Amino acid sequence: MWFFKKFHYYYTNIDDSLLGKNIFHEIYIFIDYLFNFLIQGSSLTNYFIYSFYSLRNAEKRKYVTWRRQRWIYRQCNDPDYIHKLRDKNLINEIFGDYLMRDWLLPDEKTFEQFAQFVADNPVFIAKPALGTEGAGVKKFDVSAADEAALQAIYEELQGKQYLLERYIKQHPQIHCLHPQSVNTIRLTTIRNRDGVNILTAALRMGRADSVVDNYTTGGIVASVDLATGIVSSRGVDKMHHEFIVHPDTNEAIIGRQIPKWEEVKAFVKKLGEVVPQVRYTGWDIAITEDGPVLLEGNYQGNFHVQQHPDHTGKFKLFKETIKRI
Repeated sequence: MWFFKKFHYYYTNIDDSLLGKNIFHEIYIFIDYLFNFLIQGSSLTNYFIYSFYSLRNAEKRKYVTWRRQRWIYRQCNDPDYIHKLRDKNLINEIFGDYLMRDWLLPDEKTFEQFAQFVADNPVFIAKPALGTEGAGVKKFDVSAADEAALQAIYEELQGKQYLLERYIKQHPQIHCLHPQSVNTIRLTTIRNRDGVNILTAALRMGRADSVVDNYTTGGIVASVDLATGIVSSRGVDKMHHEFIVHPDTNEAIIGRQIPKWEEVKAFVKKLGEVVPQVRYTGWDIAITEDGPVLLEGNYQGNFHVQQHPDHTGKFKLFKETIKRI
């Protein structure tokens, strides 16, 4: 039942005049989706995000769909090592030199150790160590909290496998887009015999009061030109709304220069060498005035972020890079 509800939600809410017509057209689109699942390996989300209902088969074959992304993961990532990029606690241990911030697991610490952490880092983020897509992330500001309030927060976080991190102070050119969230650059890499290859880059931005910038939870994403670091597409959300300026802050999206771009690319290439058995990774990079810092790595980095903003399928790009593994 949930599947049909999800299909109906996309059909009636995607911002596209080709959808949302009547029940007979919805049935036709559902049948078309089933054919696309069989032929293209398209998930339901792929089908609507990439507008497969309006594309010719030759165009659809260019996209990394659900089935094709599974092939990419199998070709690139050793299943015995992917846990190193699944557990955020392990990520922080392995990539500690690239975090540039304090972090703590409250489940493993006493209240006194927690109190010292928040004294040093009064604004911090709490996120589930095994969470995905920004689910369960909370932001705390305890600069005015007394001991009783701190005790209550400590107890609230106990037993839930939360990871605490100092809140990142972003570069002003990125912060201004949406001050409530840390707005990251998602860069996707594959390591082959040529070294670490950066294949795509996208700017991710939060919306409204959200403290996360995740596309799947309503955020906005825009493509970034790899050569220049300039945002090269309009912003888009998963419901196909497009933005030239950020709707909450009126800050320009397209044409924006990502600061410290050459540093960012060099930084990500170093990250791609740390766990050589995991060749494909989507890196979430925050940019501060001192340079790039790692937020986290994703061994199953989302392809919607890479293909939706510029409406360009990238399966050939990934296949050609994988050939040289």
